[in-house]
Amino acid sequence: MASDDPPPKASDHAVEAVSPLQSPDTPSSPIFRSKHGSLVDPLMQSSRSQTMLAPRALQPSKTTIQSARPPSFWDTLLHSKWSMVISLAIGIAGAIGHHFLYWHLDGREAKDQQWWLRLGQFISFCSKASFVLALLMAHSQAAWREVGRRSYSVKAVDSLFGSAHDATELFSLEAWKKSWLVMFLAIYVWASPLVVIFSSATLSVVSDTRHEKTTCPSIRTLNFSHEETNDFRELSIPEGQELRSLSFSIWNTTSEDLYDPNHFDYWTKPSDQFTSIATKVLYGKGAIARENVSMEVCGAGWNCSTTINFVAPGYKCEELARGNDKQIKKFGGNEAPFNLSVIAPQGNWTYYAVTNEGEYDPQQVDAGDAGIPVDDPPFPKDLGAFRTEPVIWLGYASVDNLTEEHPTENGAPGWDKAYKSVVFACEHYETNYTVNLNYTGGLQEYEVIKRDYMRKIVDTTFVRDEDADDGTRDKTKAVPEENYVFPQDVSKYRLTAAYHAMGKQVRDLIHGDIKIPGTITESKVISSRLIDRHEWLPVHHLQQEVRRLYEDIIISLFSDPQIIAVSWANDPSKRSGVAIGGKETRYPCIRQQVGNFFLYQWQILLSVYAVTLVIASVGVVAGFLAMHKEGLQEQREMKFSSIAEATNGTRIFKDVDRDAMIRYVRLDGSLGESTYGFKREDGRYESRSGVQDDEKGRSLSPEVRRV
Repeated sequence: MASDDPPPKASDHAVEAVSPLQSPDTPSSPIFRSKHGSLVDPLMQSSRSQTMLAPRALQPSKTTIQSARPPSFWDTLLHSKWSMVISLAIGIAGAIGHHFLYWHLDGREAKDQQWWLRLGQFISFCSKASFVLALLMAHSQAAWREVGRRSYSVKAVDSLFGSAHDATELFSLEAWKKSWLVMFLAIYVWASPLVVIFSSATLSVVSDTRHEKTTCPSIRTLNFSHEETNDFRELSIPEGQELRSLSFSIWNTTSEDLYDPNHFDYWTKPSDQFTSIATKVLYGKGAIARENVSMEVCGAGWNCSTTINFVAPGYKCEELARGNDKQIKKFGGNEAPFNLSVIAPQGNWTYYAVTNEGEYDPQQVDAGDAGIPVDDPPFPKDLGAFRTEPVIWLGYASVDNLTEEHPTENGAPGWDKAYKSVVFACEHYETNYTVNLNYTGGLQEYEVIKRDYMRKIVDTTFVRDEDADDGTRDKTKAVPEENYVFPQDVSKYRLTAAYHAMGKQVRDLIHGDIKIPGTITESKVISSRLIDRHEWLPVHHLQQEVRRLYEDIIISLFSDPQIIAVSWANDPSKRSGVAIGGKETRYPCIRQQVGNFFLYQWQILLSVYAVTLVIASVGVVAGFLAMHKEGLQEQREMKFSSIAEATNGTRIFKDVDRDAMIRYVRLDGSLGESTYGFKREDGRYESRSGVQDDEKGRSLSPEVRRV
């Protein structure tokens, strides 16, 4: 071909220069941004007709040389080996950020959930993209290193370089056998979308009830000791408030002169404010609570629970007879005021309660206004004294099924089998309560966890058949008399009066009887929840229900924070009044919230990123080693513009079998320079223009690159 064309003229060389691809002064090629040149370009060419290429192979390029600007800092950085490390670091930072984002959201209420989920997907995508970018750069450098270490068929070389971009190139058995790591890195590139799929799925939204141990601002308790110092003559107002505290009792007095040595106050009846609370409970279905108490205690959107301790009155009960028992056991040293013969099936009474033995007589003496005695002092010694607390004696007929019809005539068929007599008694005690308060769905519920019966409120025993003769209208006699609680012991008397006022509400309700046939009653109890309305028979477990009724009254005191015993749980010495609690009144509680919450499965996310990090790190190390062993400081480029420029006017092996074995080697140039190219295993070299070299590797084409 060279003999057919005229030699180039000297004048041509005066105005034109060879292209950078041909110039011996070119420091690096667009593909190999390095100190080495290469003649590997034939693998990256499009085939052109031989008739078109031959003349170009013999003619020098007429591209005008233009001065190249020095590469910028960013251009240098992007093409350096450190760009792989930077991409890897960005991927790691994204993975860490993804983890901490989801960790921050875990357990929180799912608000704006679609945006948080999209943010997680975006971070996952950026992290995955950084890992893949690092691997693609490492994959290219490792592939170049491999084709320089051993021989490959043309098809295998195509697979090494194309496997990261063309999935069909992944099935080259030769490439896998000779360079499995490079092919494995390509596999990861294709599998990398799974990182986004699995990592994004680790944050979900679930419906759940979440609990947190914290403190709540408006938890109250009871402290009856405030009643000990209360004086109805004074405005007892909690600090910083306007409404006065309300007592449990109404009082009489012996004199309007507070300095009269015979002056003292004595109890007359429960206060109207307390009575209104008790009445709602006695004729209602349970304890009552003030409006919005759940929001006040727990906060909007929350349920909560807490445990409080307080001392209050309580009834300690004991079963004395059941079923076939022939007699009623003694209680507190006394016989029952009735016997089993009155209770069905022996008698006709299905309910029989005596609760007024030893009851305090509010009309102690003849008195005028304010309860001032008509007679002059000295007053009777026992005037106003609490001599005993009446025992609750209660017998009733129990049935198995309250909804079934039962005989109403004594002696009727099935009468004896239908009813079972039960008798129990209760005594009034000062009791230490442990109570769990639960505020759910805006409602207040409670459960008494523990009752510690400490002492009898009045530690005496009622004497049934003997009346007192002490100058008062109260004929109650109890022993020992020295245990009476007298008005002169002001603090103890006022506390006992509060307890007595509470117990009296229950005793007045349940006192009386119900008789069949005809359901003849002389008791208020028939209007309460203690009596079932099918046949007006006592409810099951009546003993426990009586105790529960009394505890409902106690808990219902919280419904009116003006009651003097209602105090802050964190400091019972301070009356709460109607104020809403704040930081200074916070008390331990457990808050629950029912709703949609974020759930973070951190094990899956960390596992996905751990596998990704290991693979990416191995790839970057492989790319680093490949560049180090070839002495490269800049990566070989695989951009289209670089390939197009480097392959201008060249073609792939037209007459070479694609199964022929080739290898990327260093050759000796004709002028002593170092050149690189693919050499066949039979010793022939294919140049960029497709012209064969001799067996020594010397190019027969003027277009051989030199470095």
